[in-house]
Amino acid sequence: MLESYKEQFLYPKVQFIVISGEGKILASDDILFPFAEKENIADCHPFFESILPLMEPKEDALSFSCVHIGEKICDINCRTFKDKHPLITIHDLSEHYESLQTVAQKRNETLIESEILTLQNTYLKEKEAFKRTFIANFSHEIRNPLTGVFSFTEMLEKTSLSDEQFDLVEVIKSLCQDLNIMINDILDLSKIEVGKFVVNNEIFDFSELLHSTEFIYTTKARQKNLNFRMHVDKKLPKYIEGDKTRIKQILTNVIENAIKFTEKGDIDLHITLNHKRANKANIQFRITDTGIGIPKEAIHDIFTSFSQVHKDNKYPGTGLGLTIVKNLVTLMQGDISAESEPGRGTTISFNLKLRFPLHYKETARKEKVEKKVLFNTKKKYNILLVEDNKISQIIVLKILSSQGSFFLDIAENGTQAMERTEETRYDLILLDIRLPDVTGYELAPALRNHAEKKHAKTPIIALSGSMLGDGKQKYRKAGINDALQKPFQEQQLLQKLHKHLK
Repeated sequence: MLESYKEQFLYPKVQFIVISGEGKILASDDILFPFAEKENIADCHPFFESILPLMEPKEDALSFSCVHIGEKICDINCRTFKDKHPLITIHDLSEHYESLQTVAQKRNETLIESEILTLQNTYLKEKEAFKRTFIANFSHEIRNPLTGVFSFTEMLEKTSLSDEQFDLVEVIKSLCQDLNIMINDILDLSKIEVGKFVVNNEIFDFSELLHSTEFIYTTKARQKNLNFRMHVDKKLPKYIEGDKTRIKQILTNVIENAIKFTEKGDIDLHITLNHKRANKANIQFRITDTGIGIPKEAIHDIFTSFSQVHKDNKYPGTGLGLTIVKNLVTLMQGDISAESEPGRGTTISFNLKLRFPLHYKETARKEKVEKKVLFNTKKKYNILLVEDNKISQIIVLKILSSQGSFFLDIAENGTQAMERTEETRYDLILLDIRLPDVTGYELAPALRNHAEKKHAKTPIIALSGSMLGDGKQKYRKAGINDALQKPFQEQQLLQKLHKHLK
Protein backbone atom coordinates (compact mmCIF):
# COMPACT_ATOMS: atom_id res chain seq x y z
CA MET A 1 0.00 0.00 0.00
CA LEU A 2 2.84 2.43 0.83
CA GLU A 3 4.42 1.82 -2.57
CA SER A 4 1.20 2.87 -4.31
CA TYR A 5 1.25 6.17 -2.43
CA LYS A 6 4.90 6.70 -3.34
CA GLU A 7 4.12 6.09 -7.00
CA GLN A 8 1.28 8.61 -6.80
CA PHE A 9 3.02 11.42 -4.91
CA LEU A 10 6.79 10.94 -5.29
CA TYR A 11 7.12 12.23 -8.83
CA PRO A 12 10.65 13.30 -10.02
CA LYS A 13 11.43 17.00 -10.28
CA VAL A 14 14.95 16.86 -11.72
CA GLN A 15 15.90 16.53 -15.40
CA PHE A 16 19.39 15.58 -16.66
CA ILE A 17 20.70 16.63 -20.08
CA VAL A 18 24.07 15.82 -21.68
CA ILE A 19 25.23 18.11 -24.50
CA SER A 20 28.25 18.50 -26.72
CA GLY A 21 30.56 21.48 -26.56
CA GLU A 22 28.57 23.05 -29.41
CA GLY A 23 25.26 22.55 -27.55
CA LYS A 24 23.99 19.48 -29.42
CA ILE A 25 21.69 17.37 -27.22
CA LEU A 26 23.34 13.98 -26.75
CA ALA A 27 20.96 12.61 -24.09
CA SER A 28 17.92 13.82 -22.07
CA ASP A 29 15.60 11.94 -19.74
CA ASP A 30 12.82 14.50 -20.52
CA ILE A 31 11.42 14.23 -17.01
CA LEU A 32 10.33 17.89 -17.09
CA PHE A 33 10.68 19.11 -20.68
CA PRO A 34 10.76 17.26 -24.07
CA PHE A 35 14.25 18.48 -25.02
CA ALA A 36 15.20 15.24 -26.81
CA GLU A 37 13.07 16.31 -29.76
CA LYS A 38 15.43 19.22 -30.42
CA GLU A 39 18.89 18.87 -31.96
CA ASN A 40 20.48 21.78 -30.07
CA ILE A 41 19.89 23.02 -26.51
CA ALA A 42 19.85 26.61 -27.79
CA ASP A 43 16.63 25.82 -29.67
CA CYS A 44 14.88 24.72 -26.47
CA HIS A 45 14.88 28.09 -24.66
CA PRO A 46 16.71 31.44 -25.08
CA PHE A 47 18.29 30.94 -21.63
CA PHE A 48 20.46 28.06 -22.91
CA GLU A 49 21.59 30.06 -25.90
CA SER A 50 22.92 32.73 -23.50
CA ILE A 51 24.92 30.29 -21.32
CA LEU A 52 26.55 28.21 -24.07
CA PRO A 53 29.55 30.59 -24.42
CA LEU A 54 30.25 30.10 -20.67
CA MET A 55 30.55 26.31 -20.88
CA GLU A 56 34.25 25.84 -21.59
CA PRO A 57 35.88 22.36 -21.43
CA LYS A 58 37.24 22.50 -17.87
CA GLU A 59 36.29 21.44 -14.39
CA ASP A 60 33.67 24.10 -13.54
CA ALA A 61 30.14 24.53 -12.14
CA LEU A 62 27.63 27.25 -12.88
CA SER A 63 24.36 27.80 -10.97
CA PHE A 64 21.37 29.88 -11.97
CA SER A 65 18.32 30.50 -9.77
CA CYS A 66 14.68 31.26 -10.49
CA VAL A 67 14.73 30.65 -14.25
CA HIS A 68 11.30 30.62 -15.90
CA ILE A 69 11.00 27.83 -18.49
CA GLY A 70 7.48 27.42 -19.76
CA GLU A 71 5.16 27.40 -16.73
CA LYS A 72 7.87 26.14 -14.36
CA ILE A 73 10.30 28.06 -12.19
CA CYS A 74 13.63 26.26 -12.01
CA ASP A 75 17.14 26.32 -10.62
CA ILE A 76 19.69 25.20 -13.27
CA ASN A 77 23.16 23.75 -12.60
CA CYS A 78 25.72 23.39 -15.39
CA ARG A 79 28.89 21.30 -14.93
CA THR A 80 31.78 21.08 -17.42
CA PHE A 81 34.59 18.54 -17.45
CA LYS A 82 38.01 18.28 -19.13
CA ASP A 83 37.40 14.84 -20.60
CA LYS A 84 33.57 14.49 -20.54
CA HIS A 85 30.59 16.18 -22.13
CA PRO A 86 28.86 19.00 -20.16
CA LEU A 87 25.92 18.07 -17.91
CA ILE A 88 22.89 20.30 -17.35
CA THR A 89 20.64 19.61 -14.35
CA ILE A 90 17.21 21.29 -14.16
CA HIS A 91 15.45 21.39 -10.75
CA ASP A 92 11.72 22.17 -10.74
CA LEU A 93 11.21 24.49 -7.72
CA SER A 94 7.92 26.04 -8.83
CA GLU A 95 6.09 25.30 -5.57
CA HIS A 96 8.98 26.71 -3.51
CA TYR A 97 9.17 29.96 -5.46
CA GLU A 98 5.39 30.37 -5.59
CA SER A 99 5.29 29.93 -1.81
CA LEU A 100 8.01 32.55 -1.38
CA GLN A 101 6.16 34.86 -3.73
CA THR A 102 2.95 34.44 -1.72
CA VAL A 103 4.79 35.20 1.53
CA ALA A 104 6.51 38.21 -0.04
CA GLN A 105 3.24 39.48 -1.46
CA LYS A 106 1.51 39.17 1.90
CA ARG A 107 4.42 40.94 3.56
CA ASN A 108 4.29 43.73 1.00
CA GLU A 109 0.53 44.03 1.44
CA THR A 110 1.01 44.17 5.20
CA LEU A 111 3.65 46.88 4.82
CA ILE A 112 1.41 48.84 2.46
CA GLU A 113 -1.55 48.50 4.83
CA SER A 114 0.67 49.60 7.71
CA GLU A 115 1.83 52.63 5.73
CA ILE A 116 -1.77 53.48 4.81
CA LEU A 117 -2.81 53.14 8.47
CA THR A 118 0.09 55.37 9.54
CA LEU A 119 -0.89 57.97 6.94
CA GLN A 120 -4.53 57.78 8.04
CA ASN A 121 -3.55 58.21 11.71
CA THR A 122 -1.32 61.14 10.81
CA TYR A 123 -4.14 62.67 8.79
CA LEU A 124 -6.64 62.17 11.62
CA LYS A 125 -4.22 63.66 14.17
CA GLU A 126 -3.59 66.68 11.94
CA LYS A 127 -7.32 67.00 11.33
CA GLU A 128 -8.05 66.81 15.07
CA ALA A 129 -5.29 69.33 15.87
CA PHE A 130 -6.66 71.68 13.20
CA LYS A 131 -10.18 71.28 14.60
CA ARG A 132 -9.04 72.08 18.15
CA THR A 133 -7.05 75.09 16.99
CA PHE A 134 -9.93 76.28 14.84
CA ILE A 135 -12.43 75.93 17.69
CA ALA A 136 -10.14 77.76 20.11
CA ASN A 137 -9.55 80.60 17.62
CA PHE A 138 -13.20 80.68 16.58
CA SER A 139 -14.30 80.85 20.21
CA HIS A 140 -11.88 83.67 21.03
CA GLU A 141 -12.75 85.75 17.98
CA ILE A 142 -16.51 85.37 18.32
CA ARG A 143 -16.47 86.14 22.05
CA ASN A 144 -14.91 89.56 21.48
CA PRO A 145 -17.95 90.99 19.65
CA LEU A 146 -20.25 89.01 21.95
CA THR A 147 -18.61 90.68 24.96
CA GLY A 148 -19.27 94.00 23.28
CA VAL A 149 -22.97 93.27 22.77
CA PHE A 150 -23.36 92.04 26.36
CA SER A 151 -21.60 95.03 27.86
CA PHE A 152 -23.23 97.71 25.72
CA THR A 153 -26.71 96.32 26.40
CA GLU A 154 -25.90 96.53 30.14
CA MET A 155 -24.83 100.16 29.66
CA LEU A 156 -27.94 100.82 27.59
CA GLU A 157 -30.14 99.47 30.41
CA LYS A 158 -28.76 102.17 32.71
CA THR A 159 -29.96 104.96 30.43
CA SER A 160 -33.46 106.41 30.27
CA LEU A 161 -35.45 103.89 28.27
CA SER A 162 -39.13 103.52 27.57
CA ASP A 163 -40.77 100.23 28.54
CA GLU A 164 -40.73 99.11 24.91
CA GLN A 165 -37.03 99.95 24.52
CA PHE A 166 -36.19 98.14 27.77
CA ASP A 167 -38.02 95.02 26.52
CA LEU A 168 -36.03 95.13 23.27
CA VAL A 169 -32.77 95.34 25.22
CA GLU A 170 -33.82 92.30 27.26
CA VAL A 171 -34.47 90.39 24.02
CA ILE A 172 -30.95 91.27 22.80
CA LYS A 173 -29.46 90.02 26.08
CA SER A 174 -31.47 86.81 25.84
CA LEU A 175 -30.25 86.19 22.28
CA CYS A 176 -26.65 86.78 23.40
CA GLN A 177 -27.08 84.23 26.17
CA ASP A 178 -28.41 81.69 23.63
CA LEU A 179 -25.37 82.31 21.42
CA ASN A 180 -23.06 81.96 24.40
CA ILE A 181 -24.68 78.62 25.30
CA MET A 182 -24.06 77.35 21.74
CA ILE A 183 -20.38 78.35 21.94
CA ASN A 184 -20.03 76.64 25.31
CA ASP A 185 -21.66 73.49 23.88
CA ILE A 186 -19.05 73.33 21.10
CA LEU A 187 -16.22 73.85 23.58
CA ASP A 188 -17.61 71.26 26.01
CA LEU A 189 -17.83 68.71 23.20
CA SER A 190 -14.24 69.46 22.16
CA LYS A 191 -13.03 69.05 25.75
CA ILE A 192 -14.78 65.68 25.99
CA GLU A 193 -13.31 64.49 22.67
CA VAL A 194 -9.71 65.30 23.67
CA GLY A 195 -10.14 63.89 27.18
CA LYS A 196 -9.73 67.22 28.96
CA PHE A 197 -13.21 67.34 30.43
CA VAL A 198 -13.17 66.89 34.20
CA VAL A 199 -16.09 65.88 36.42
CA ASN A 200 -15.89 67.73 39.76
CA ASN A 201 -17.59 65.90 42.60
CA GLU A 202 -18.90 67.74 45.65
CA ILE A 203 -21.63 67.25 48.24
CA PHE A 204 -24.70 69.32 47.38
CA ASP A 205 -28.39 69.57 48.22
CA PHE A 206 -30.04 67.39 45.57
CA SER A 207 -33.56 68.34 46.64
CA GLU A 208 -32.70 72.02 46.20
CA LEU A 209 -31.47 71.37 42.65
CA LEU A 210 -34.71 69.55 41.82
CA HIS A 211 -36.83 72.30 43.36
CA SER A 212 -34.99 74.92 41.30
CA THR A 213 -35.42 72.82 38.14
CA GLU A 214 -39.17 72.47 38.80
CA PHE A 215 -39.64 76.21 39.32
CA ILE A 216 -37.67 77.21 36.18
CA TYR A 217 -39.33 74.77 33.79
CA THR A 218 -42.82 75.10 35.16
CA THR A 219 -42.50 78.79 34.28
CA LYS A 220 -40.93 78.11 30.84
CA ALA A 221 -43.51 75.48 29.94
CA ARG A 222 -46.36 77.81 30.96
CA GLN A 223 -45.07 80.38 28.44
CA LYS A 224 -45.84 77.81 25.67
CA ASN A 225 -49.12 76.78 27.30
CA LEU A 226 -47.58 73.45 28.31
CA ASN A 227 -47.68 71.58 31.61
CA PHE A 228 -44.40 70.64 33.29
CA ARG A 229 -44.72 68.08 36.06
CA MET A 230 -42.02 66.56 38.23
CA HIS A 231 -42.41 63.21 40.01
CA VAL A 232 -39.77 62.63 42.70
CA ASP A 233 -39.18 59.34 44.50
CA LYS A 234 -39.45 59.96 48.27
CA LYS A 235 -36.60 57.48 48.85
CA LEU A 236 -34.09 59.76 47.14
CA PRO A 237 -31.32 61.04 49.44
CA LYS A 238 -31.39 64.75 50.21
CA TYR A 239 -27.66 65.18 49.70
CA ILE A 240 -25.67 63.78 46.78
CA GLU A 241 -21.98 63.71 45.98
CA GLY A 242 -21.47 64.49 42.31
CA ASP A 243 -20.94 67.25 39.76
CA LYS A 244 -23.89 69.54 40.43
CA THR A 245 -23.16 71.78 37.44
CA ARG A 246 -23.03 68.89 34.97
CA ILE A 247 -26.13 67.17 36.36
CA LYS A 248 -27.95 70.46 35.98
CA GLN A 249 -26.56 70.78 32.43
CA ILE A 250 -27.86 67.32 31.53
CA LEU A 251 -31.35 68.06 32.88
CA THR A 252 -31.38 71.48 31.22
CA ASN A 253 -30.48 70.14 27.77
CA VAL A 254 -33.00 67.28 27.86
CA ILE A 255 -35.91 69.35 29.26
CA GLU A 256 -35.18 72.29 26.92
CA ASN A 257 -35.25 69.82 24.03
CA ALA A 258 -38.60 68.42 25.19
CA ILE A 259 -40.15 71.89 25.46
CA LYS A 260 -38.68 72.90 22.08
CA PHE A 261 -40.34 70.02 20.20
CA THR A 262 -43.65 70.04 22.06
CA GLU A 263 -46.46 72.31 20.84
CA LYS A 264 -49.20 71.12 23.18
CA GLY A 265 -49.59 68.76 26.09
CA ASP A 266 -47.22 67.80 28.89
CA ILE A 267 -43.59 67.30 29.84
CA ASP A 268 -43.05 64.92 32.75
CA LEU A 269 -39.81 64.41 34.67
CA HIS A 270 -39.66 61.21 36.74
CA ILE A 271 -36.74 60.77 39.14
CA THR A 272 -36.50 57.32 40.74
CA LEU A 273 -34.05 55.60 43.05
CA ASN A 274 -33.16 52.33 41.30
CA HIS A 275 -31.12 50.99 44.18
CA LYS A 276 -28.95 52.16 47.07
CA ARG A 277 -26.01 50.19 48.43
CA ALA A 278 -23.55 51.40 51.08
CA ASN A 279 -22.91 55.01 50.05
CA LYS A 280 -23.74 54.52 46.36
CA ALA A 281 -27.01 55.36 44.65
CA ASN A 282 -28.20 54.58 41.14
CA ILE A 283 -30.74 57.23 40.15
CA GLN A 284 -32.90 57.07 37.03
CA PHE A 285 -34.22 60.16 35.23
CA ARG A 286 -37.01 59.84 32.66
CA ILE A 287 -38.25 62.83 30.65
CA THR A 288 -41.43 62.23 28.66
CA ASP A 289 -43.09 64.71 26.30
CA THR A 290 -46.10 64.78 23.99
CA GLY A 291 -44.18 66.41 21.15
CA ILE A 292 -43.69 65.70 17.46
CA GLY A 293 -41.65 62.53 18.10
CA ILE A 294 -38.82 60.93 16.13
CA PRO A 295 -38.98 58.34 13.31
CA LYS A 296 -37.76 54.88 14.36
CA GLU A 297 -34.92 54.85 11.80
CA ALA A 298 -33.58 58.20 13.12
CA ILE A 299 -33.76 57.49 16.86
CA HIS A 300 -30.00 56.83 17.19
CA ASP A 301 -29.06 60.01 15.27
CA ILE A 302 -30.25 62.27 18.09
CA PHE A 303 -27.05 61.52 20.03
CA THR A 304 -24.76 62.28 17.05
CA SER A 305 -22.78 65.54 16.89
CA PHE A 306 -24.24 68.27 14.64
CA SER A 307 -27.09 65.96 13.67
CA GLN A 308 -30.66 67.24 13.58
CA VAL A 309 -33.51 64.85 12.89
CA HIS A 310 -35.97 67.69 12.27
CA LYS A 311 -34.57 69.99 9.57
CA ASP A 312 -37.49 72.43 9.79
CA ASN A 313 -36.40 76.05 10.39
CA LYS A 314 -39.10 76.06 13.03
CA TYR A 315 -36.69 74.14 15.28
CA PRO A 316 -33.27 75.82 14.96
CA GLY A 317 -30.18 74.67 16.85
CA THR A 318 -26.70 73.17 16.56
CA GLY A 319 -27.67 69.55 17.21
CA LEU A 320 -25.16 69.34 20.06
CA GLY A 321 -27.41 69.31 23.14
CA LEU A 322 -28.15 65.58 23.35
CA THR A 323 -24.64 64.69 22.13
CA ILE A 324 -23.19 66.48 25.15
CA VAL A 325 -25.81 64.85 27.38
CA LYS A 326 -24.77 61.38 26.18
CA ASN A 327 -21.08 62.14 26.75
CA LEU A 328 -21.71 63.58 30.22
CA VAL A 329 -23.85 60.60 31.23
CA THR A 330 -21.11 58.23 30.00
CA LEU A 331 -18.46 60.19 31.97
CA MET A 332 -20.60 59.66 35.07
CA GLN A 333 -20.69 55.89 34.37
CA GLY A 334 -24.34 55.98 33.36
CA ASP A 335 -26.47 54.86 30.40
CA ILE A 336 -28.91 56.78 28.21
CA SER A 337 -31.61 55.64 25.79
CA ALA A 338 -34.49 57.10 23.79
CA GLU A 339 -37.93 55.84 22.77
CA SER A 340 -40.26 57.72 20.46
CA GLU A 341 -43.26 57.52 18.21
CA PRO A 342 -43.89 60.18 15.55
CA GLY A 343 -46.78 62.43 16.56
CA ARG A 344 -47.05 60.96 20.06
CA GLY A 345 -43.91 62.12 21.83
CA THR A 346 -40.48 61.05 23.04
CA THR A 347 -39.04 59.57 26.21
CA ILE A 348 -35.38 60.09 27.16
CA SER A 349 -34.17 57.87 30.01
CA PHE A 350 -30.79 57.93 31.70
CA ASN A 351 -29.32 56.74 34.97
CA LEU A 352 -26.43 58.18 36.97
CA LYS A 353 -24.21 56.34 39.44
CA LEU A 354 -23.70 58.79 42.29
CA ARG A 355 -22.52 58.74 45.87
CA PHE A 356 -24.23 60.14 48.92
CA PRO A 357 -22.74 60.96 52.33
CA LEU A 358 -23.65 58.50 55.08
CA HIS A 359 -23.21 61.14 57.78
CA TYR A 360 -23.65 64.72 56.72
CA LYS A 361 -24.75 67.67 58.78
CA GLU A 362 -25.86 70.73 56.93
CA THR A 363 -23.98 73.77 58.15
CA ALA A 364 -25.70 77.08 58.30
CA ARG A 365 -25.42 78.57 54.86
CA LYS A 366 -25.74 82.18 53.97
CA GLU A 367 -27.75 82.89 50.89
CA LYS A 368 -25.53 84.20 48.17
CA VAL A 369 -26.78 87.60 47.24
CA GLU A 370 -24.92 89.22 44.42
CA LYS A 371 -23.83 92.55 45.78
CA LYS A 372 -22.58 95.28 43.55
CA VAL A 373 -18.90 95.91 44.02
CA LEU A 374 -18.12 99.39 45.30
CA PHE A 375 -14.65 100.93 45.26
CA ASN A 376 -13.39 103.71 47.46
CA THR A 377 -13.28 106.69 45.12
CA LYS A 378 -10.62 108.34 47.30
CA LYS A 379 -8.15 105.65 46.30
CA LYS A 380 -7.01 105.37 42.69
CA TYR A 381 -5.65 102.25 41.07
CA ASN A 382 -3.37 102.11 38.03
CA ILE A 383 -4.61 99.39 35.65
CA LEU A 384 -2.89 98.21 32.48
CA LEU A 385 -5.08 96.61 29.82
CA VAL A 386 -3.14 94.57 27.23
CA GLU A 387 -5.75 94.04 24.50
CA ASP A 388 -5.71 94.52 20.71
CA ASN A 389 -9.47 94.45 20.19
CA LYS A 390 -10.93 97.98 20.05
CA ILE A 391 -14.39 96.93 21.28
CA SER A 392 -12.91 95.20 24.33
CA GLN A 393 -10.79 98.29 25.04
CA ILE A 394 -13.89 100.53 24.99
CA ILE A 395 -15.85 98.12 27.22
CA VAL A 396 -13.16 97.97 29.93
CA LEU A 397 -12.67 101.75 29.69
CA LYS A 398 -16.42 102.40 30.13
CA ILE A 399 -16.73 99.99 33.05
CA LEU A 400 -13.72 101.37 34.93
CA SER A 401 -14.50 105.03 34.23
CA SER A 402 -17.96 104.54 35.75
CA GLN A 403 -16.31 103.66 39.09
CA GLY A 404 -14.14 106.75 39.48
CA SER A 405 -11.39 104.66 41.10
CA PHE A 406 -9.13 103.77 38.20
CA PHE A 407 -6.51 105.16 35.84
CA LEU A 408 -6.36 102.97 32.73
CA ASP A 409 -3.49 102.53 30.30
CA ILE A 410 -3.89 100.43 27.15
CA ALA A 411 -1.27 98.41 25.27
CA GLU A 412 -2.25 96.70 22.02
CA ASN A 413 0.61 94.19 21.85
CA GLY A 414 3.46 92.66 23.82
CA THR A 415 6.00 95.31 22.80
CA GLN A 416 3.80 98.17 24.02
CA ALA A 417 3.08 96.26 27.25
CA MET A 418 6.81 95.95 27.97
CA GLU A 419 7.24 99.69 27.35
CA ARG A 420 4.30 100.64 29.60
CA THR A 421 5.49 98.48 32.51
CA GLU A 422 8.95 99.99 32.26
CA GLU A 423 7.55 103.52 32.58
CA THR A 424 4.77 102.96 35.14
CA ARG A 425 4.11 100.77 38.16
CA TYR A 426 0.66 99.20 37.89
CA ASP A 427 -1.60 97.81 40.62
CA LEU A 428 -3.10 95.20 38.30
CA ILE A 429 -2.71 93.98 34.70
CA LEU A 430 -5.58 92.75 32.51
CA LEU A 431 -3.97 90.55 29.86
CA ASP A 432 -5.62 89.19 26.73
CA ILE A 433 -4.36 85.64 26.09
CA ARG A 434 -4.21 86.03 22.29
CA LEU A 435 -2.23 89.05 21.11
CA PRO A 436 -0.96 89.76 17.59
CA ASP A 437 2.74 89.28 18.43
CA VAL A 438 2.78 87.02 21.51
CA THR A 439 0.52 84.86 23.69
CA GLY A 440 -0.46 85.90 27.20
CA TYR A 441 1.26 82.78 28.54
CA GLU A 442 4.57 84.04 27.10
CA LEU A 443 4.06 87.70 28.00
CA ALA A 444 3.06 87.25 31.66
CA PRO A 445 6.44 85.85 32.87
CA ALA A 446 8.28 88.41 30.71
CA LEU A 447 6.39 91.26 32.41
CA ARG A 448 7.20 89.87 35.86
CA ASN A 449 10.93 89.74 35.10
CA HIS A 450 11.02 93.07 33.24
CA ALA A 451 12.17 96.45 34.57
CA GLU A 452 14.04 95.17 37.62
CA LYS A 453 11.10 92.91 38.43
CA LYS A 454 8.92 95.91 39.20
CA HIS A 455 5.80 93.81 38.58
CA ALA A 456 6.99 90.55 40.09
CA LYS A 457 4.00 90.47 42.46
CA THR A 458 1.48 92.53 40.48
CA PRO A 459 -1.82 90.61 40.03
CA ILE A 460 -2.35 89.53 36.41
CA ILE A 461 -5.84 88.56 35.23
CA ALA A 462 -6.11 86.78 31.90
CA LEU A 463 -8.93 87.66 29.50
CA SER A 464 -9.71 84.62 27.38
CA GLY A 465 -12.31 83.93 24.74
CA SER A 466 -11.74 80.20 25.11
CA MET A 467 -11.02 78.24 28.28
CA LEU A 468 -10.37 75.06 26.24
CA GLY A 469 -7.11 73.64 27.54
CA ASP A 470 -6.56 76.66 29.77
CA GLY A 471 -6.12 74.71 33.00
CA LYS A 472 -5.24 76.26 36.32
CA GLN A 473 -1.82 74.66 36.12
CA LYS A 474 -1.09 76.38 32.80
CA TYR A 475 -2.09 79.78 34.22
CA ARG A 476 -0.10 79.21 37.39
CA LYS A 477 2.97 78.19 35.43
CA ALA A 478 2.78 81.41 33.41
CA GLY A 479 2.48 83.51 36.57
CA ILE A 480 -1.16 84.46 35.93
CA ASN A 481 -3.26 84.91 39.08
CA ASP A 482 -6.78 84.57 37.69
CA ALA A 483 -8.82 84.39 34.49
CA LEU A 484 -12.00 85.98 33.20
CA GLN A 485 -13.78 84.38 30.27
CA LYS A 486 -15.35 86.47 27.53
CA PRO A 487 -18.09 87.51 27.24
CA PHE A 488 -18.04 88.97 30.74
CA GLN A 489 -20.51 91.29 32.43
CA GLU A 490 -19.68 94.47 34.31
CA GLN A 491 -19.98 92.98 37.78
CA GLN A 492 -17.87 89.96 36.84
CA LEU A 493 -14.96 92.21 35.89
CA LEU A 494 -15.38 94.43 38.96
CA GLN A 495 -15.55 91.41 41.29
CA LYS A 496 -12.25 90.11 39.88
CA LEU A 497 -10.63 93.51 40.35
CA HIS A 498 -12.00 93.81 43.88
CA LYS A 499 -10.72 90.32 44.76
CA HIS A 500 -7.13 91.13 43.76
CA LEU A 501 -6.97 94.80 44.78
CA LYS A 502 -8.51 94.64 48.26
